[in-house]
Amino acid sequence: MGAAIGAALRAGGHDVLWASEGRSPATAERARAAGLHDVGRFERLRDADAVVSVCPPHAALDVARAFAGRSALFVDANAVAPATARAAAALHARFVDGGIVGPPPVEAGTTRLYLSGDEAPAAAELFAGGPVDARALDGGVGAASALKMTYAAWTKGSAALLLATTEVADALGVGDVLREEWRESLPELEERLARARSSADRKAWRWAGELEEVAATFVSGGQPEGFGRAAAEVYRTWRT
Repeated sequence: MGAAIGAALRAGGHDVLWASEGRSPATAERARAAGLHDVGRFERLRDADAVVSVCPPHAALDVARAFAGRSALFVDANAVAPATARAAAALHARFVDGGIVGPPPVEAGTTRLYLSGDEAPAAAELFAGGPVDARALDGGVGAASALKMTYAAWTKGSAALLLATTEVADALGVGDVLREEWRESLPELEERLARARSSADRKAWRWAGELEEVAATFVSGGQPEGFGRAAAEVYRTWRT
């Protein structure tokens, strides 16, 4: 996602920097393919005019801290709870809360970036001319994260429930019967299950952290945290 967002910014005419220090060869290849400018050491990113943070949820605050005290516009586009976004905002004079919905942007019409905070329109303008549909929201810092979290609660949470359900059915010896019943009464679930498994095989390690943020979001909205924590546990233990 990070490399694709960088490529989208380049499509809008911006010079996009990244630091290869400590990163994997696979990450370096994605950045090269996206046309990003490697500055080598992380410290050299701190003079950028704007920073767009796209990282696993557990690292979001660490990245925000790394750029604290700078004058750059900091756009936190991570899958975190509103409270986490507000904690990051406290570290920056110019901060925009963001939430990405959709796949890595390759073409227009697939990916939305919701933005909130006083400078949300300025952040949205960074993406003009590229494939990302950047939309400024009312509601201040936390609004974009709230939208992302409630969206993920259903998409990734329901996928976790589907995965766990089939695991239980198999463990109790009725998996084949359950899948046959689904074919008759809920035929769409077979395709959804295949997508859930494919995604979990590749992304479960990251989604566990995201569903923990969903749990925190539910608590802030007066709902039980158990939905998010259970889904997080499904992903945390997936195929391990």
